[in-house]
Amino acid sequence: METARRAGSSAALHACACFTEQLLADAAAGVAEASAVLGGDLEGVAGSPIGARGPEVRSLCTALAREMAADPHAPAREPDQRLALLTEALTFAATAVDALWRSDAAGAGAAAALLQHAADWKTPECYGYDLADPELMLAQAAQWLAARPGDGPVLVVAVRTGGSYLAPFWQAAAEDAGRAVGPWHSVRPLRGPGGIDLPDVELRALPAQLPVGTDVVLVDDQPDTGATALAVRERLRARFPGAGDVVLSSPGRLHDLSGPHVRQVFAARPVHRRAGRLWELPVEDAAGVVDRARAVGVRLPPGGAWRVEPFRGEFAARYGATRRGQDGPQRVDPRNRPFTLTAGPAAVAPATGPDDHHFRFIGTGTHGLHCYRALRSLPGLLPPDIGYADGYLITRHESGLSPLRTALPTLPAHRQREVLESVVRSWLELRRLGELGRPGPGTAYDPRARLAKGLDRLRDRVGRRLPVDDVWLVRYVPDRVPVGGSEGTLFRTPLPYGHGDWHWQLANAHANAYANGEGEGQPIGVRRFGLDWIWGGSGSLESEVASFVVENRLRPSALRLLEVAIADALGDSRVFDGGLRLAGEALHWNVKSWLRRCPDPDAGAIQRIESELVDLARYASELT
Repeated sequence: METARRAGSSAALHACACFTEQLLADAAAGVAEASAVLGGDLEGVAGSPIGARGPEVRSLCTALAREMAADPHAPAREPDQRLALLTEALTFAATAVDALWRSDAAGAGAAAALLQHAADWKTPECYGYDLADPELMLAQAAQWLAARPGDGPVLVVAVRTGGSYLAPFWQAAAEDAGRAVGPWHSVRPLRGPGGIDLPDVELRALPAQLPVGTDVVLVDDQPDTGATALAVRERLRARFPGAGDVVLSSPGRLHDLSGPHVRQVFAARPVHRRAGRLWELPVEDAAGVVDRARAVGVRLPPGGAWRVEPFRGEFAARYGATRRGQDGPQRVDPRNRPFTLTAGPAAVAPATGPDDHHFRFIGTGTHGLHCYRALRSLPGLLPPDIGYADGYLITRHESGLSPLRTALPTLPAHRQREVLESVVRSWLELRRLGELGRPGPGTAYDPRARLAKGLDRLRDRVGRRLPVDDVWLVRYVPDRVPVGGSEGTLFRTPLPYGHGDWHWQLANAHANAYANGEGEGQPIGVRRFGLDWIWGGSGSLESEVASFVVENRLRPSALRLLEVAIADALGDSRVFDGGLRLAGEALHWNVKSWLRRCPDPDAGAIQRIESELVDLARYASELT
């Protein structure tokens, strides 16, 4: 909300309003489902007008879509009044989420699934990994409506999350053409054991009936397999047997849903033709990157030769990882192409120097800007002077970093204590910035089943048995853990993308000399990379403790120091004890990364994966 207020543009307020719509809709649906399951009003929200706020917010989304289509950079109209409405709506949503966490319906079923969505901060694909300029959809919608024979009515239905950001443009076009059958709606398909389905509570929020022949436009991110769109289509056809065509729109594309498969019938460029943003520039265009970087405020030395080098991180160095080729939808996805702007010609320049800058994509629009502002609120965890432009986090290269895993044991005890105290403070700051809710003590998840599922997939991937089996899982991984940990707080965690031991570094060229008494006046800085939590997930302090301890193979003396640091910060050592009991969960994040980033591992990569699994499991079993 504050990020949108500061930005002030129509695009910023549109993103904020649509963010509010999908959270409010998920919360309202979760309350309705829980009330049905429990046989009465959900305690804490009885009499709340949460359901009535949805139409107001969706109407605002449509008005802002019109303004954004006219000029996404123009100041939004009446920002204070509009943000006040959104603040009130988010307050209702937060109250509902809190009541759901405390209810008996939070453990399983559709209410629990809707709660998980309502308690999360999702970035739509159009601002994340299938980039688009959403405002172009209004003209796309108007073009389709003008080409349709007749002037029959149209119902616009957003598929949350991405559809909440895109459907308002279709609604504006339908209203401008005089063909909107009513306000637009949004629905949340859920994935269960039987596949993808649309809960009854979502269907009940739609109109009771439609005029015969009404065309239904589903609006969502670009489909992968189309299974979600087809599942929603079936439910809508059953509810509205007299409806006309059901089509699917995504940025720059229109899809026919009349057959057993999704068929694309229209495609256009989903972004403006201006070829100036960093993610639009060819990777070999070093001069263009330099010009753009300087234009957005990156302080580069004048003159000189520059080149763009793909960034090869530690994961790729260890596992030689490659991602799958483009065998699905064509996406504008800069996430997988981090790069370094390096000074000097290739034949002369070192791999990295003090003038080099690393560019890592963290998201565009208000979502990316919010992520950047959050990262700036974590002092010391990233190199100084970070910047943000065109969706990229930009950091100057920092020399003299030492892996925490190998450097920590070389430090005297008081320096180790300082480092570990900094780590604990960083966890508490992450929790403060990214709190998602406070689940009741009865709301739990199953780390053992989650890891077992990942290991099954990894076993299929490598084609042979793994050194971690069901016997190990039963012995060393719990099957029930509170979602919010012993502190009862769920927060946004970077663990899915920032769990590796190499993500933790110590910033001081003399770090290894402390054991000899040198450099006593130089503080040690703790760095943690992979913090761009827009790609993260949700977790507890115990999960952070477990991953940190296992990844860095803390020795007994360091474990005792960490226990004291946690107890000093929180008042007791429950989080430390819970983290050690959860040590086996650390394997989950590694398995998740191997599955995502090693689609076709060669023999060498498989051997290194197995070796790391053995080492992780051995250390975790010693802790538990």
